[in-house]
Amino acid sequence: MVSITKPMLRINCKSNSIVVDKLPLHLSWSVDFKQKAYEVSVIKNDKVIYFAEQISNNTVLMIDSFELDKNSEYVVEVCAYNQDEQYDILRNTFKTGNFGHFIGQWISGGKTLATESDYYLENRNSILRKVFVVDQDIVDSNINIVGLGYYKLYINGEEVGDSELNTDWTNYNETVYYDTYDVNRYLKKGDNEILIELGNGWFNPAPLTLFGKYNLRNVLSIGEPQTIADLVIKYAKETVTVSSDESWEVCDGPYLFNNIYLGEVLDFRLIKGQNTFLVTKPVWRPVVINHGPRGRLIPSFIPKIKKSAQLTPHHIHVVDENEIIVDFGEVLTGFIDITLAAYDAQEIELIYSEEINNDYILQTASTLAGFIGEEVDNGVVIPGGPGAPHRAEQKDKIICKNGFNRFLNKFTYHSFRYMQIKGLTLDQIHDVRAVYVHTDLAENGTFNCSDVYLNKLLKTGNITKLNNIHSVFSDCARERFAYGGDIVALANSQVYQFDTASLYEKTIYDFVDDIRLNGGFPETAPFVGIKTNGTGEEAGPLGWQLAFSYLLNIHYRHYGNLQLIKDMFPYFEKQVIYLNGFNLDELSLCCLGDWGSRDKNSEDYKSSSPAIRFTTACFYYFHILLMAKFSTYLSFDEKSEFYLSQASALKNKIINQYRNTDGSFSDKSQTSYIFAVYFNLVDDISDAVNQLVALIRNNNYVMRCGIFGQSFSYEILRQHGHNDVVYHWLNSEDGFKSMLGSEYRTLKEYFGDNKHGSCNHAMFSSYISWLYQGLGGISIQEHAIASDQVVISPFIIDSLDYVECEYQSVRGLISCKWHRVEAHVELVIKVPFNLKGCMLSLDKRYNIHVNNVIEIYSDESKRYFDITDMGEVEIILTPALH
Repeated sequence: MVSITKPMLRINCKSNSIVVDKLPLHLSWSVDFKQKAYEVSVIKNDKVIYFAEQISNNTVLMIDSFELDKNSEYVVEVCAYNQDEQYDILRNTFKTGNFGHFIGQWISGGKTLATESDYYLENRNSILRKVFVVDQDIVDSNINIVGLGYYKLYINGEEVGDSELNTDWTNYNETVYYDTYDVNRYLKKGDNEILIELGNGWFNPAPLTLFGKYNLRNVLSIGEPQTIADLVIKYAKETVTVSSDESWEVCDGPYLFNNIYLGEVLDFRLIKGQNTFLVTKPVWRPVVINHGPRGRLIPSFIPKIKKSAQLTPHHIHVVDENEIIVDFGEVLTGFIDITLAAYDAQEIELIYSEEINNDYILQTASTLAGFIGEEVDNGVVIPGGPGAPHRAEQKDKIICKNGFNRFLNKFTYHSFRYMQIKGLTLDQIHDVRAVYVHTDLAENGTFNCSDVYLNKLLKTGNITKLNNIHSVFSDCARERFAYGGDIVALANSQVYQFDTASLYEKTIYDFVDDIRLNGGFPETAPFVGIKTNGTGEEAGPLGWQLAFSYLLNIHYRHYGNLQLIKDMFPYFEKQVIYLNGFNLDELSLCCLGDWGSRDKNSEDYKSSSPAIRFTTACFYYFHILLMAKFSTYLSFDEKSEFYLSQASALKNKIINQYRNTDGSFSDKSQTSYIFAVYFNLVDDISDAVNQLVALIRNNNYVMRCGIFGQSFSYEILRQHGHNDVVYHWLNSEDGFKSMLGSEYRTLKEYFGDNKHGSCNHAMFSSYISWLYQGLGGISIQEHAIASDQVVISPFIIDSLDYVECEYQSVRGLISCKWHRVEAHVELVIKVPFNLKGCMLSLDKRYNIHVNNVIEIYSDESKRYFDITDMGEVEIILTPALH
């Protein structure tokens, strides 16, 4: 198992490539000693512009009280002292961009559609360029740039950066993220050339009628692909800016078509070599000046989408001399990379699918964009709109030139295991690979144990999650939308597995950018028009609206950015005031409930979830609880008191309305028990948990609840000493083992019959939180701030020989590892110094042999020890004699 220790000083939750345009700065660091005091300095041009010192062991803080200059570099230095006045010095750097104040203008190729159906016709992409002269020695140079929908940047024939599918997707009428690159190594004295290659991305979507009714062009911020850029070159005595303006030129590129869902058409006859930005016979013409989207320009701060692992063919099946099926062995989301020998004008079609039948015929239904072309009922086929393909399949088309042609996706991505190749013979294929492509989230956690299946289940969840993260947390590779419900269900598991700080923050901003006029939040962010069972006027269902405040809560618990809560509070309060305008009976109709449950009780998918009115009322209650909590964090005493009072009254109302005479709630489903316990609505928590456990055990340890129920249940069962139930569930033959079978290495959308479901869907991957918190034993306390309160409580089960678990918190690495040695267990725990508190909880089934650790208390089943500031603790556990 590889350790995941990261650089010790982070700025705005980032370790590198840090671009800042506003204060305060959020700093966090870790040192391997008990800190007594610290000093913080901010340095610009070797001059200290900010200094603060404090006697404190705090290692997370916000700083401001200094000014930022645009296009500048700063050093942050932290000097941390121990009790003996010894110290560590930690440093990191950040840059500023142009604060969104571009000198450049939005420019494009000047192409517009006469009618929406013309979108599907040949429409070559645009390549823009600027030739300029560098006549002095360069001191420093940076480019600030946006390309909508997607862009690739080249300087003097060399690609700048390694990002894919860039720019970050948002509501571009509210926010546009620009990138900043250090380009010193790309520039030279004399003539220089900038080339920008543009693709449609989310800014120029197809007019497909997804699900037969949602046309993204009617909802998203759209326009012709375009760019805005400022290249800032600093010489010894002056600064020169090369900006996008009317002096730039544009030519047609080699992509005849590109769409985020439908794929690409690339004509190799139009380019030199294999470089799609080098057109054979370019006809350069003046660019067109555009107004651009209305959104404010701010620096991108999330990890970029990048290429990752590659897959070679698992099996190649030759159908005939002009058709081949390539099986890559697992479902992935990403690019195809194929090199082939061809003749001039040879046309090759690539079709992608997650499934195939026994006759090697692709089954593309699970990947059809918005079900377009699928027969969803007898004689009912989902239409795609005028000009759209009959079936919205994932396809690419290559028009070849003589010799070798290497095709690698650039402006689209696919979800597939199988690829059908039409129009060439097997001996023409020189090389073919599938390439994972996703947001480059760093691992925050590692887990490994002696059970091969559990390790596989972790990897499966990990792959499925990453397959669906492309600058937003999307539900599946078929829809690619950031559904709030899925985000809530997976938030706790994501935060232990990945460094989600910046992407959670962006997601929060995405929901704010699409807050509806009435104050409600949308079902998806960016908003795409879907509002099933919402609260009205384009606001989403309550469990999906919860994503905004739920993410804020988890973000503060793990990363501790109080400024984010302060900035977001007015939007949350606007939402709560809006929700308070309804009575409980009205609101209880406004949700999809515990989505994906096997206990669905109706043919109407909109209201089929179990205990749907009860769970919806609980979601409303959760909003009020979080409102009270955030009011307390911000010292809004009157508001805190008001919302605590409202929460208490609402709790009583829910109990009176939905509690049965026997103490159970609603329909007595697993879902109803989980929600009743999770929201503390029952008189006797222990008894209610026991009844839930009995329900699960009597169902052969199969959880029938949906995405929320499963996510909440892992917390409930862990906290109340029933880790064994989760362990049995994960090993159930009618659970994930049945879903995955022997062939699949990604999660499906549904258990059992996955008809009309995706085969690359992460909504049930919340079990990963239990692997870290339950089996691995590492948990950040609910009331923690920036991970300052930790509980270590490993689940040592007889069927396992070892468990190794790590979590990289903002305060340092937390590790819990145990293994069996003959009749005893050796347990090694490592925790960061300078936490507010760290408690170790161990089962009384073992005698505990440890030095210098204080036992705080014990209960019927466990003993509790304070290991705050202990660093590393080694413990021997031997079976207790009863």
